[in-house]
Amino acid sequence: MTQRIWISFVISLLFHSFLNAQEDGKVLYAQCAGCHGQDGKNKAFGRSGIIAGQSVKDLIESIKFYRESEFKAHGTSLVMAKQTKTMRDQDINAVAQYISKLPK
Repeated sequence: MTQRIWISFVISLLFHSFLNAQEDGKVLYAQCAGCHGQDGKNKAFGRSGIIAGQSVKDLIESIKFYRESEFKAHGTSLVMAKQTKTMRDQDINAVAQYISKLPK
């Protein structure tokens, strides 16, 4: 009986973590939507690709690239670098999960 209660508790925690991550991703994406669109289908500044439905792995890799790079010139790369500079890994993961689930 105790084991069932423990398993139910763990499953409940995991489920709530998943829901919170989804909500966090949606909230974090709000700052991206200005350029990429609410649906992730805008080509930001007419230059970027459509981000909706991209794989989580590719999105994380791209966001981390911008976060860790030092861009000096104006343009989309500088905007992305500034937007991502303060993102924690968990923020990046949450927003990548959210974007990956946007319909292509």
